[in-house]
Amino acid sequence: MKRLSIIAMLLLSMTMTMAQSDIDAYRFSQSNYEGTARFMGAGGAFGAVGAEFSALNTNPAAIGIYKKNEITFTPMVVSIFNDNTYYNGTNSYTSNAKYSLSNAGGVFCIPLSGSWKAVQVGFGYNRTNDFNNVFRVEGYSDKSSIMNELVSNANTYGIHSATDERLAWDTYMIDTVPKNSHLYYSPFASQSVYQKRVVKSSGGIDELNFSVGGNYDDKLFIGATIGVPVLSYTETVDYSETADKAIENRKSFSTYERLRVKSTGVNLKLGIIYQPVDFLRIGASFHTPSYYGQVSDNFYKSMTSYYDDGRNSGEFSYENNYKYTLNTPLRAIGSIAFLIKKRAFISAEYEFTDYGMAKMRSNDYSFNYENENIHNKYGACHKVRVGGEVYVSNVFLLRAGYGYRSSGYKENVNNDAGHTASGGFGIRTKYVLFDVAYVFNTYNENYWLYDAAYVNNATIKHTTHRIVATIGCKF
Repeated sequence: MKRLSIIAMLLLSMTMTMAQSDIDAYRFSQSNYEGTARFMGAGGAFGAVGAEFSALNTNPAAIGIYKKNEITFTPMVVSIFNDNTYYNGTNSYTSNAKYSLSNAGGVFCIPLSGSWKAVQVGFGYNRTNDFNNVFRVEGYSDKSSIMNELVSNANTYGIHSATDERLAWDTYMIDTVPKNSHLYYSPFASQSVYQKRVVKSSGGIDELNFSVGGNYDDKLFIGATIGVPVLSYTETVDYSETADKAIENRKSFSTYERLRVKSTGVNLKLGIIYQPVDFLRIGASFHTPSYYGQVSDNFYKSMTSYYDDGRNSGEFSYENNYKYTLNTPLRAIGSIAFLIKKRAFISAEYEFTDYGMAKMRSNDYSFNYENENIHNKYGACHKVRVGGEVYVSNVFLLRAGYGYRSSGYKENVNNDAGHTASGGFGIRTKYVLFDVAYVFNTYNENYWLYDAAYVNNATIKHTTHRIVATIGCKF
């Protein structure tokens, strides 16, 4: 039944599983802008308003509207993540909280004489994506096990080292059919089993910003930002399947996998704001793709099977380390703001991104399959942000905002469109500022435990609550 050990040894030199996939390109290309409490409280719609440090991530021309020096620091972002999952009649609920920093930076204004009123320089960082989350999927699956897929792969491609098929072979979850050493089967394939998957992710993308801008006659404002995104992502997955009754003396099996990704990239953002009349500003910006020259990817996976008498097969594992490059899509943003007697504003902006333009590359692997999947699965994403701010006294302000993000998927296989609502207040004196915001975000997605054929999926409702506080000074 088991192949001779010499054959197994030969297989050790053959192909290995790669952890990188199109979902990595999609995940790391997204921007869910965070930053100061003022920025987040007003929905992030500052592309035409300006004079806001976190807006340098959306429209660098925002720096051109500064007339004073300003330093901001956001030491408190408390995020509460709630996830409700439905899978084959079973609901699962998870909740967890995280603390993080989302902003630190300063802008310095250099007054000039003549038509050019000032030049501004700024530097600091904003968080552009937060990967922290935990969710659980569990329930009965009727005659569908992950072993169905592994058996199919084994019969098509064979069993090679550093693959999931190899782990299943080593733990006796895949074997050869009696009297046929070229055909594989699994006792769990096509069986009804109870499945459980717990996914924990952490990390984020924090972008360092180096910006410069100018003010021409208080009518035209320009800016440029060199961004250095620092990517850190960790995901762990615990997966198990349990049979109601032992099948060929096997009761259950479990897997554990860990993915760690780190990289540093670079991008350029260019922006302009034009103010034709006192109450109106119009803005536009363009973001080049972020280029991650060396994405360091470490993937580890182990598997253990359990017998009906309590024994286990032992833990078998493999680990892959790989490096590749990633180009995220470009972005284009248009914005407009209405100013009300220097006491309030109402603003809106639109952002366009085509996630199908992301590319993965390396020197020793073509990534043709992954890039084709990126092109076929992902497409245009549209984002709309609106916000407002009003002084209710000489020093006290109120803010509110709303955002909508369309799905980045081309087809209706997955619709991860999302909504964001926010509100907050601020206290601003001549020299000191203090802002607080609350942000609510929600989106749904389809999630597959393993099946690439897009069947037997779970549905997940992700909800996030954030409380943000920023302090700063002007001089």
